Amino acid sequence: MAARFWKLALILAALALVASACGNAGNDDEGGAPATTAAPAAPEEPDDEPAPEEADDEPAPAPEEAGDDEPAPDGEPEAEPEPEEPKEPEHRHTFVPISGVPGVNDSEIKVTSIVTISNNALGTNIAAYNDGIEAYFNYINDTGGIYGRELVLANKRDDQLFSNQAESLAMVEEDDSLAAFVATLLFFGADTLNDAGVPVFGWNIHNEFADRWNIVGNIAPSCIGCIHQLFPWVATQVGATKVGIFGYGNSENSKICAEGTRDSVEHYSAEAGGMTVEFFDTSIEFGLAGGVAPQVSEMKDKGVDFIFTCLDLNGMRTIAQELVKQDYRDQVTMYHPNTYNHEFVAANADLFEGDLVFVQFVPFEAEIDSELQRRFFEYTEGLKLEEQTIVGWLNAHLFYDGLLAAGPEFDRASLMEAVRSFEDYSHDGLTNPIDWNRQIPLPNDNIDADYEYRCVNGVQVQDGAFVQWTGEPGKPWLCWETVRTDWHDPEALTFVG
Repeated sequence: MAARFWKLALILAALALVASACGNAGNDDEGGAPATTAAPAAPEEPDDEPAPEEADDEPAPAPEEAGDDEPAPDGEPEAEPEPEEPKEPEHRHTFVPISGVPGVNDSEIKVTSIVTISNNALGTNIAAYNDGIEAYFNYINDTGGIYGRELVLANKRDDQLFSNQAESLAMVEEDDSLAAFVATLLFFGADTLNDAGVPVFGWNIHNEFADRWNIVGNIAPSCIGCIHQLFPWVATQVGATKVGIFGYGNSENSKICAEGTRDSVEHYSAEAGGMTVEFFDTSIEFGLAGGVAPQVSEMKDKGVDFIFTCLDLNGMRTIAQELVKQDYRDQVTMYHPNTYNHEFVAANADLFEGDLVFVQFVPFEAEIDSELQRRFFEYTEGLKLEEQTIVGWLNAHLFYDGLLAAGPEFDRASLMEAVRSFEDYSHDGLTNPIDWNRQIPLPNDNIDADYEYRCVNGVQVQDGAFVQWTGEPGKPWLCWETVRTDWHDPEALTFVG
């Protein structure tokens, strides 16, 4: 019984990551790091041409046509305007003595991380979450810190998968820390941290984030079973008409995610060219110990040409391997909700060629006009970039912006009040904009708690690498207005600015 509970608990959490892709949408960062303010345009210089001489019978020359690029009087072209200098918020470096606030002294603002490092059954490097936090803190500290203090990741707790509750309690009782940064497969300590008033910045693969004021993350709580144009629309883009769907039987979240995918395809079947669900299975168990040979044989017999799943990356590999065994791999495209792992895909290049992988932030392959993205690449140079690296970076950015909005006399409560005041927060265009005050509860059947846009960012596997697939240059997001349920093409958007 204990082993079965372990499996069930693990997949409930792990597959919330998959499910969170189902419900994803500016002026975002209230502060920014460091914030920039557009300088006013310089007034135009008056013309220095001499007035026409008097007592001259020649008619005055006709005025120049607007837009003529005449050289300056000295014969040299006018100088290009100087680039605007970034301006910091005036109060960023204001020091105010603070006492009685956990983790805050005259020189430092300290935080704790609680991360699954040992016993990580997914194979992903969750510890890279700490790397992203520290990289962002280095950036802020290199540019002067905040309020005369440096940001410090002072405690790194490993919850070893099973001990999140204990480590969360230890953080509350033992650590001198302002906030907690959480990246774990089993977030059993959510209530412990939330009820203690600890601001929590987490890797949101958990719907435990919903309805807890003190817990925010890289994305907002998501509707994992909502009907969405995304699924049938994606399949139409590769010419697919017959769909197969997988979900885990020992994870309620995975089952709901798979059911939402099925319902979406069936709901928009006519608009998607008569697309049908030919195969649906939510009975397989985590690990796929028995393989999927019968399921792949059935899909082959029914002519399935597109596979959606709510599985982890190892499950996707097992399906792909069976497709190869049955000489059917090159006839099927797979949709991956949890395979944005460069090393894993490079090692399985032949298995995943042509497949589509969707992520919850602007992928590393898509450059946009984002200062935060440029700084990310600068401060993570030399690190192996992973999903958890940028999630740590994004959450550290949200933490900093919250401090900046709270002002120099901050505490835990004012920090969370500030974060929850952000209404259109996109991490400088790297994520779907979030209203952190409105998007607290789960959005299931509650459109007021959902994103304004349901957006996706996708890459395609080509020769063992990722290539941007969605959007267009500078506009990597594909988005549907959440309030619109009619079939329509998505819009390519950027959320920078």
